Amino acid sequence: MLKLLAILIFSLQAIAPRLQSEFWAEPIPFFHREIQEDYLAPASKYGSGHRGVDFQLAPYSEINSPADGTLVFSGKVVNRNVVTLRTESGLASFEPACTNFSIGEQIKQGEPFAFHCQAGPDYEYHCQNCVHFSARDEYGYLSPMQLIEPQLPSVLYA
Repeated sequence: MLKLLAILIFSLQAIAPRLQSEFWAEPIPFFHREIQEDYLAPASKYGSGHRGVDFQLAPYSEINSPADGTLVFSGKVVNRNVVTLRTESGLASFEPACTNFSIGEQIKQGEPFAFHCQAGPDYEYHCQNCVHFSARDEYGYLSPMQLIEPQLPSVLYA
């Protein structure tokens, strides 16, 4: 019994730093309806998984900032453009995405700050017209849904 209690306490301490006070807004209207692939945590730090969510978005459509933050990266990573914001909770990245803002600019939550742009010709999309949205904190990747979902109201579908 004591061993079980120790495991429970250790587990709670491991996830406690991840409980954030900041809630993120949806990057596009009706975000949940456009999700094509969910976050899938890897079994280990270097294991396979899907470290973000993919949502469908027409090319050149706007992406809204999920939180107040600072633009810290905008550029090509391998074969696609990536835009990254630093927020109170960590980093939010979108790919393939481009922006007209400059590094260091302050972005307000809900403000259009990026758009879905074309990836390189050798980039293989795993869903048509998708943008990958990831979240990271000092401990690694986490699902952006953990930061968005607490803010959503209940919805009844007919």
